[in-house]
Amino acid sequence: MKQLSLCLLIANLFVFLYYILYAANAREAISLEHITSNNGNENTNNKAEGTYLGQLRKEGSKYATVMAMASGYELKVYKRFVGTLRKSGFEGNIILGVKEPLNPEIEQYFKEQNVTPKYLKLVDCSFGTWSEEEMKNIDVHKKELKTCAHPYNDIKLRWSRFPLLRDWLLECESCTGPVLVTDARDVFFQRDPFGIGAPEVTGLQVFQEHYTQTTAHWLVQWPIKDCKGIDYAEPKYASQTMLCSGTTIGTRDAMISYLNEMHQEMKLWMKDPKCWFNTNGDDQSIHNYLYYSNKLSNTVSIPNRMGIVNTIGVQGDFILRDHIKEWKEKGLDESQANEKPYFGASENRWIGNGFGLIDDEGFFVDLDGSRSRVVHQFDRFGLPFDNAIQGPFRDFIPE
Repeated sequence: MKQLSLCLLIANLFVFLYYILYAANAREAISLEHITSNNGNENTNNKAEGTYLGQLRKEGSKYATVMAMASGYELKVYKRFVGTLRKSGFEGNIILGVKEPLNPEIEQYFKEQNVTPKYLKLVDCSFGTWSEEEMKNIDVHKKELKTCAHPYNDIKLRWSRFPLLRDWLLECESCTGPVLVTDARDVFFQRDPFGIGAPEVTGLQVFQEHYTQTTAHWLVQWPIKDCKGIDYAEPKYASQTMLCSGTTIGTRDAMISYLNEMHQEMKLWMKDPKCWFNTNGDDQSIHNYLYYSNKLSNTVSIPNRMGIVNTIGVQGDFILRDHIKEWKEKGLDESQANEKPYFGASENRWIGNGFGLIDDEGFFVDLDGSRSRVVHQFDRFGLPFDNAIQGPFRDFIPE
């Protein structure tokens, strides 16, 4: 118990020092970049909930758009993603890429929630060769690597979401407001991302992961070093926080430009043997490379827990691993450890106050204590999160 108390004290101290030493400087940086992106107009010092300094939206989300590839999920995943988005007050367009045929229940749910499904046509890729033996023993991962989406059979299936989302956005005449391109499976919404009082969107916004996760991580460092000859593990790149390619926000024009840039860079990678990697996650490598090489114009990098999106995966993974390790030291196996609640959990709080991550009703919060609008990578908190959430937070998530 003494050890747990000491851990709680350290956690509280860390959160406090992080906010004072890091968040204050980051908030100032956002303010300055916001002024620049507004062509020199002075910032009015309006403070949006969520620590973001800048202009606030004065109109709702009627013309805004949320887009995602969301293929092959159970109804409960769509209810969590779409249901919380609509429950937050979002009035705009929801466009989801899916495979045919849709489950009738899901199809009906989409109609009820005014979701526009865009159907994928899967085709064989125009690249890569597979031996007869490989085809016999092909696993799900390799099968995806040899499957592409029409008409972009010259790039990986996961990469194709970038040009496809661009095409669908161009087709949407009512999608004139801000746009969120996002993952779907591990995302839910707590407040309208583009409602009245939300941060105004000018240009493009990319979102940082926790500041301890830098571009020296293998997911970015290895592909960029091999492909571009740039080693993000070198000390001069130490301040480059990892950007998550799973969520990006921008005006309609800025988003189309970004999706174009991603697509063009992907085509270059596919033509260069040095840039071909047998992995599915290297869209994040490209995303970070384009930003840190100054190839994305009018773009602001938003520090973790300080904007419209709260990407919580790094914190969740660290807390879950530490939780399991602690219970294993007490004699439990991993399965038993996962059944234990996080330290400090109470009636409505699925994790203790000392972690500084949620409010008294269990909702995720930004650094200033206000509820996050978009929550990404919540699944990294694992079973202790799934098993413990209850009260107002549980009621908010559609079953």
